[in-house]
Amino acid sequence: MRLLVLPPHRDVTLVPEAPEGWQCVDVARDFCRRVFAHDAVEAAAAARERAPATAQTMRELLLLRAAQSVHGRADSSVSTRLRALGAVLSAISGPPDGVHLRLDDVELEGGTTERSADVLRSLDQLASYREDLPLAAARFAGADRVRLWLERDLQLPAAAWLARACPEQVPLEVAGPFAWAHRAVLAQLSVFQRATFVDAAPLRWRVSPGLDEAVSTSLVWLSEALEVRATPLDTVRALTGGAEGWAGHVSLDSLLHPDVLVESGCKVAVVGFCAVDSDAWIDPLGARVSREALAQGTRRLRDAGVHLVAEWWIGAPGVDEADLDATLAVLDAEPVFDKLAGVRPFHWPRTPPESGRPMLWPDVKVGAPPDDRDLARSRPFEHARSIPSARVPQVLAGLATRLLARGPLSPGRVAAACLPEVSRPRATDMSAAAIQLDADCAWVQLPAGLDGAPKPSWFAANLRTGSVLAMDARLAPKLAGLVRPMEVASVLGAVPQAQREKLVDTLVARSVLTRVNG
Repeated sequence: MRLLVLPPHRDVTLVPEAPEGWQCVDVARDFCRRVFAHDAVEAAAAARERAPATAQTMRELLLLRAAQSVHGRADSSVSTRLRALGAVLSAISGPPDGVHLRLDDVELEGGTTERSADVLRSLDQLASYREDLPLAAARFAGADRVRLWLERDLQLPAAAWLARACPEQVPLEVAGPFAWAHRAVLAQLSVFQRATFVDAAPLRWRVSPGLDEAVSTSLVWLSEALEVRATPLDTVRALTGGAEGWAGHVSLDSLLHPDVLVESGCKVAVVGFCAVDSDAWIDPLGARVSREALAQGTRRLRDAGVHLVAEWWIGAPGVDEADLDATLAVLDAEPVFDKLAGVRPFHWPRTPPESGRPMLWPDVKVGAPPDDRDLARSRPFEHARSIPSARVPQVLAGLATRLLARGPLSPGRVAAACLPEVSRPRATDMSAAAIQLDADCAWVQLPAGLDGAPKPSWFAANLRTGSVLAMDARLAPKLAGLVRPMEVASVLGAVPQAQREKLVDTLVARSVLTRVNG
């Protein structure tokens, strides 16, 4: 029996097609399934209600109860369920854990996964997936071979633990894009020294939005950015195994070849861009793509039913804040993409892109990663008109806030978040006669305030916007169960009419309520 082991923490909305002769042990998905189960979330919330009230326990309890509420609604969307999962992961992995989880990220207490010394130190720190690792490792003793699959550095803490737990008599392999790219460093670590690093064929993934959802109806997912202009149709079909439909990342200029994308079965295309000027869109490699040609290609794709998703990379060379403002204006004026997933920081890659295409940004001075970051993902760079690296997080946060005012962003960089969803009523038409809770908002009663002060308090927490609003306890019972549209007067009849309209306007503006046209 050969075991293909997928450690936490990866994109759990993807499931692999195990190669012939291998049995998949998906520890990452098993972990998320366990902690996101109703009884597990309830137990985690109850434990915090019994514990002494602190700012940390109340924040975690707020996240857990909000996740329970929005996930439990019969009509919750995929994105809402993913936001709920992200809230649970965040709540259960706080201090004293040394490995803090988000839906699409991992943070090490006092360290980083880009530094092997920090990864090794994390082996003896608490982690919310710790009880899942021994269960997986217990299967190793009966295996003919164990292969750990590493897609990203986020899996390193768990993968290192599993490697250390593998019996000496069982052959151990390490494979996957991240493992192969960083094999020189990883092979020197004590936990991987006896492992064989394998340049194995990429896994074929399928999108499975629900943790318990059947895979057979899912789309094939392509993780690496496909360049359609350089990839023959037959090659695309080989990558997808001839699937009827596929989704995934493509280069921006691939949208100039809509017929090939459509014929190959593309249903969802995810592209990255850094800016747009009067003539062209600029992709993450610095290539310029004609605005007119891109508009023609995207129209053809939308007409064929292809869903177009864009990621905005912030901090690229020569793109300053004025350029970002100009780009936002174009996004408002020209609906080129069906969805803007969100913003992400631009990084200069440590190794050349797998496509072989060069970085085309002019006048850039590229440096070397810090000596202690032996697993660095990127390299520092300098450019006269770039946003200073120290300011990029602030710019990202401000831009994300502005984009949220335009529409929902994705809950994280996971495959299922890119799929099209049935639109939900979010109208703010002042003539609307009915209201209901925002799809991502929950009313939560806590035994203390968010500062830990022992005072029963009500809050409205929106998992999409991140906003938390303290609420009047007299209003809370009337609005907490408003998961279906109801007339304003029937819900808030006891509130004077003048105050009632002002109250509803405020709660709609804060993404607590949604107006629904009756």
